[in-house]
Amino acid sequence: MSAATMELDELKQAWQALGDKLDRQHRMERLRLREERGRRMRSGLRPLVWGQALQMAAGVLLTIWGAAFWSAHAHSAHLLAFGLALHLYGIALVVCGAWVQSCVAVIDYTAPVLALQRRLAALRRAYVRGGLAVGLAWWLLWMPALAAILMSLFGVDLYRNAPSMFVYGGAVGVAGLLASAWFLRWSRDPARPRLRRAVDDGVAGASVRRAEAVLEEIERFEQE
Repeated sequence: MSAATMELDELKQAWQALGDKLDRQHRMERLRLREERGRRMRSGLRPLVWGQALQMAAGVLLTIWGAAFWSAHAHSAHLLAFGLALHLYGIALVVCGAWVQSCVAVIDYTAPVLALQRRLAALRRAYVRGGLAVGLAWWLLWMPALAAILMSLFGVDLYRNAPSMFVYGGAVGVAGLLASAWFLRWSRDPARPRLRRAVDDGVAGASVRRAEAVLEEIERFEQE
């Protein structure tokens, strides 16, 4: 074997070793970045977790109060209905909060980008749908809530003293619900992608948006 051939083989081996070293460094850098971004994602979602915990606690209290209210006024049809509405709404708060919490709990922050994207998409859906369900209910729920508060604190039967408030309030509430549903459907038209994104981001909350922004950073780095 000539000296030139030996030098060429040594050069190839050195080049291969250098390539392997760069690959290892790139993998280590990607792993480090992913762990760092994972910590940022976890930290960014913490306010959401606490918020949902508070929502669940409020739901438990409302469930207990609603049950106590309707059981104490079971002889009156409208007060029974008001108590049941609050009872069911309290359960809905707990269920929606638990749904979001479960979506956060299953996130593996060291998972590949595609898996994280799926988890965050599921979290966004849960948060948006749950938030809309418990939020839009207040178009109508404020009436039984107000009536139950006045009855509990002052013994005043709002329904018997101001029945017209429930008629007009119910009409406005139904109209508000229909208008909200129409706007949500209209905003999701494929011809309005910017409006759809703006509505989704507005409902999704800051924590989910922060986590998605961190994930986009990871995706850009891994594509470089």
